[in-house]
Amino acid sequence: MKLRQKKRSDLLVDITPLVDVVFLMLIFFMVSTSFNVSSTLKLDLPSSKATAEQKDVNKVSISINAKGQIFVQDEAVEDADLRKRILNISKGDPNVRVVLRADSDARHKRVVYVLDTLRGLEMSKIGIATVSTGDKEPQ
Repeated sequence: MKLRQKKRSDLLVDITPLVDVVFLMLIFFMVSTSFNVSSTLKLDLPSSKATAEQKDVNKVSISINAKGQIFVQDEAVEDADLRKRILNISKGDPNVRVVLRADSDARHKRVVYVLDTLRGLEMSKIGIATVSTGDKEPQ
């Protein structure tokens, strides 16, 4: 007795659902990505091997250039107006995150002055920006 076996035709794999999923993932990642807007001030930040900072929308950015000038949110501020400017931006909330960006040639005295001002405002969430070893953009 001879059994007949049907020959199988080649199987076709439909990859349309796979392409749809890949496009949906691409769109999701494009929409959910936040872009780092770097400051317009040119600072030579010290390097560090620590990891990058966490992204936070509500933050106060304080910069000190090599000449010792203080900038809050990239606007020059006199020493007498520093406290008032920080309070205006933070709306008096001591839990607002503060990022201190000091040029590596800035005097330590200026950095301590800013940190002392922040401590007087009872702000404790203070981060110091550095450049990771091998990176060119500030963290």
